[in-house]
Amino acid sequence: MNTLEGIWIVLSILIIGIILSSDPKSTNTGSNNNQLSLIFTSASDGQKALRNITWIMISIFYVSSLLLSYYT
Repeated sequence: MNTLEGIWIVLSILIIGIILSSDPKSTNTGSNNNQLSLIFTSASDGQKALRNITWIMISIFYVSSLLLSYYT
């Protein structure tokens, strides 16, 4: 197993773990108001950062998959 295969395996495990452990429906407002505006609140900064990291990892996974198929 070469380095690229190792990176590919680690990325796949990390992507699966992050996607399964994150809850996109959770909000950090903490209030129980029934206002309509609270339903459509935007995602918190932590959720946005986690989403960006996930998409970067998916992009790296895709590129490494292409490289593995080319060099193997």
